[in-house]
Amino acid sequence: MSLSVYVLQTIAFLDLFAVGLIIPLIPGHVRKMGASYIFVGSLGSIYASFQLGSGPLIGSLSDLKGRKTILIMTLLVCALAYTVIGLTQSITIILITRAVLGLFKQTQMLTKAMVPDYEKNEQKQLDIYGKMAAISGAGITLGPVIGGHIAEDDPENGFTFLAILVGICFIVNAGLAYSLPKTINKKRKSKKNIEPTKNIIQSFISNIKQSVKELYSVNWSDYWDIFLFKALIGFAMGVYYSNYAVYLKTQYLLTPKYMGYIISFQGVIGSIASFFIGYINTFYISDIDYSLRNLHVFALLSVSLAGLIISFNVYTYVIWLVPLAVGNAIGRLVTLEMILKRSHGDHRGTLIGASNSIRSLSGVVAPMVAGFIGEYFGVTYVIYASFTATVVGLTMSYRYRNKRLKVD
Repeated sequence: MSLSVYVLQTIAFLDLFAVGLIIPLIPGHVRKMGASYIFVGSLGSIYASFQLGSGPLIGSLSDLKGRKTILIMTLLVCALAYTVIGLTQSITIILITRAVLGLFKQTQMLTKAMVPDYEKNEQKQLDIYGKMAAISGAGITLGPVIGGHIAEDDPENGFTFLAILVGICFIVNAGLAYSLPKTINKKRKSKKNIEPTKNIIQSFISNIKQSVKELYSVNWSDYWDIFLFKALIGFAMGVYYSNYAVYLKTQYLLTPKYMGYIISFQGVIGSIASFFIGYINTFYISDIDYSLRNLHVFALLSVSLAGLIISFNVYTYVIWLVPLAVGNAIGRLVTLEMILKRSHGDHRGTLIGASNSIRSLSGVVAPMVAGFIGEYFGVTYVIYASFTATVVGLTMSYRYRNKRLKVD
């Protein structure tokens, strides 16, 4: 791998490490400021809502203006926003800042979109994505541990210190992004015409118009199956994780400490699976259209969730978490590779941004579904919604696989 790829992986790690330092502490911080539980919930909802719309817009803007430039811009905005969260005493400003972060926090999407700019070998790209996911997973696992210790050691000023530290991390990331070599943007180069000088507002409006126009130029019907598979996996995992802690406490009477151990265990398994995605793909050399991999992913997720449903103690539950974590990790990478393969580099940022928006939509819908089922049917039945989604995905991927075989 080139040095630029290692820089991108460092950016991805530092990004999620910084987020992990502070995000778990925000609900408790705003509660200490006097915010209600409804307000705490709205912080997550408003972030996911803005992520839903900003993914394709930021992605298409990166296709037009250069991914390096847009990445640096978003990192600097995030550095300022997280610092403001730590310094302000206004819960309204925190809510607004979360909206700003939802709009601009697209670091993971942009780093993924930039990988093919520095690694042209398609066979190596998925291996890079796997290692990037594993490294990022290590960051999001390590961040909360360190952040929790700092906040506990200094209850008065720990949160402010962490917010400033997060801002510094994003500034360091912006510096790393600036060090990346320039890449040729064919689309940008072909459209480079002499234009009259514009002020900042006119330039911003013009960029937004170009970004929206770019969205209309994508033939979305070519990617419906990828987005559908992404939505089904995202919904299934979103429902499962939104009810995760309550389910473990209700069914197995686990304390928060042991819940943390189980969550960390599942994260480690997912990271290991992502790291070895290149090796896993050696078993699917003839699976050019990824139909067999999708079929196996949904089969693995369906069997795992069925195992979780019938688990009679926490030990069997943990055993079934292993294939669930593997299937979830591989499923995310397979849909990403499908997008890159089918787009042939065109509209890459736009499509990956749209894929992230599908995940954000799942993040908005899944908790509501889980809450409705838990309220009216019981907590133990929430996991059946996840199981249903993966079975639908299994059925559709099976039909898609047979259809592709008949065409061939």
